[in-house]
Amino acid sequence: QQQQQQQQQQQQQQQQQQQPPPNPPINAPPNPGITPQQQQQNSAASQQQQPVEFDHAINYVTSIKKRFVGQPDTYKTFLEILHTYQKEQRGIKEVLDEVSNLFADHPDLLREFTYFLPDAVQAQAKAQLAEVAKIAEA
Repeated sequence: QQQQQQQQQQQQQQQQQQQPPPNPPINAPPNPGITPQQQQQNSAASQQQQPVEFDHAINYVTSIKKRFVGQPDTYKTFLEILHTYQKEQRGIKEVLDEVSNLFADHPDLLREFTYFLPDAVQAQAKAQLAEVAKIAEA
């Protein structure tokens, strides 16, 4: 009986070796020259970064809520700006203008806001928000 089980296991192993490797998911970008181990490491690093970024965002929003506890409309306005941007009803330039006006007297909030912007507009946004922050600090 043991011999039969060993033979079956050997046959299964041979069949698996003969099968082509599974296709990557359709939306996976090709990664020539990257081993599966490197892909797993990259994925693990990415997953570790996401909670940090998420925690940073939560802490940022919480700090806004605490700072404007006496001005709940300011906090609500900020959330509305984010919500309408998320629903693609506002462009990033409009969001920057509105956040700049909303936090005009809070340069630290303006600077920190840039961390959450898309990479494509970060440089422009940092310049714009830094200018508003300088005015607020003057």
